Amino acid sequence: MSPSFAQCQRGFSLVAAIFVVALALLIVLAAVLTLNARSRSTAQALDGSRALFAAQSGLEVAIARSLSGGCTAVPPTLTIEGFTVTLGCTPESVDEAPDTYTIFTLTAVAQRGRFSDHTFISRRVRATVSE
Repeated sequence: MSPSFAQCQRGFSLVAAIFVVALALLIVLAAVLTLNARSRSTAQALDGSRALFAAQSGLEVAIARSLSGGCTAVPPTLTIEGFTVTLGCTPESVDEAPDTYTIFTLTAVAQRGRFSDHTFISRRVRATVSE
């Protein structure tokens, strides 16, 4: 006995339904991956802004300390909002007769996270000030 026309149609409907479900699953998967990537990108941009603000805050501390006590008054590291901020200070004496003054080159590097788990973020700022 050969299969009837109705039985062939039912088999084709099953294949079409599986294809539609697979296609819908692919669309949903693509949407989830896109949203995940956007979320990660937004979080990284936010961390970058936080690192920049931490570095700028560290630089302001270095400026205030260097102008009141020289480079020896600038702490080597600070912790600001979870970021380790490394400060640097280089003095340079300038003699412009009859004036003598010091120019300080200041740097601040804010870092947090690790390379291994893709959470590392770092921002560096620099300024020069004179007494």
